[in-house]
Amino acid sequence: MCAIEAGKRGRKVIVLERAERLGKKILISGGGRCNFTNLYAGPENYISRNEHFSKSALARFSPNDFIALVEKHHIRYHEKSSANCSAT
Repeated sequence: MCAIEAGKRGRKVIVLERAERLGKKILISGGGRCNFTNLYAGPENYISRNEHFSKSALARFSPNDFIALVEKHHIRYHEKSSANCSAT
């Protein structure tokens, strides 16, 4: 995602991938769907030397913005309810 945004801003970008196939980790970790978390996380859930960094970042790009981006690119995903998830 970082490379995509940098490219949109006219930056030269190279992405290095260790897997023999692009996106292989998505297939493994997400069962063929995009695997992401923290839909309801807020700035208080992040640790940073700059306590305002997560506030600024989340204000500029919210979880809903990310979901809209995933849907724009027709990437399959599934939202698990909190009842289906367990904390470790």
